[in-house]
Amino acid sequence: MSLQEPVTMKQKASVEEREGVLRQIYHQVLERQPYQFERKKLGGLEKEFIKGKIGIRHFLKSIAVSSIYLESFYEKSSNVKFIENAFKHFLGRSPHDEAEIRECDWLLVEHGVGAMVSALIDSEEYRKVYGSLTVPYWHPHRYESPNDYLENRWLGREHAGDRGWAIPTLYWHELHLDCTGGTCRPSWAPSSRVRES
Repeated sequence: MSLQEPVTMKQKASVEEREGVLRQIYHQVLERQPYQFERKKLGGLEKEFIKGKIGIRHFLKSIAVSSIYLESFYEKSSNVKFIENAFKHFLGRSPHDEAEIRECDWLLVEHGVGAMVSALIDSEEYRKVYGSLTVPYWHPHRYESPNDYLENRWLGREHAGDRGWAIPTLYWHELHLDCTGGTCRPSWAPSSRVRES
């Protein structure tokens, strides 16, 4: 994901404006537009959004627990890679450090995907950056460290699965791995390869 301009919805947005916001939500969260059969699964949720019965935050929380999001990002990922993708999709950045990953991992294991994603969307950071009318987007922010800068740079350019589904950016550079192309290999021994699942 490259840096984007924010997409903000008006309080009394028209149907066409809400449809545009919906496209941006899918671009941010699914990293693509849903296929036709997926649109049918999301039909009721989309109608509520288009009619103005639910807002962006409610829609985001609902799509995070939908079979479409779970099949795309949760079921094929390790917990830590899923957490990294959730930060990317719902906060527009990578996790700053292991403490953030541990906190989210605890929520994920103890309370499930819905609780973990809700914690991100209900966070003070989310409210300050996006409020209730702006779709999350990949944006510049203050970096905690040089590694934080690099992790955000790599994750911001990654399309779902480009670097596999097991090892998040925070760990693969600490382990001296190169995971481009979905295959991890030691950066010091390019001929040996460790295949991610």
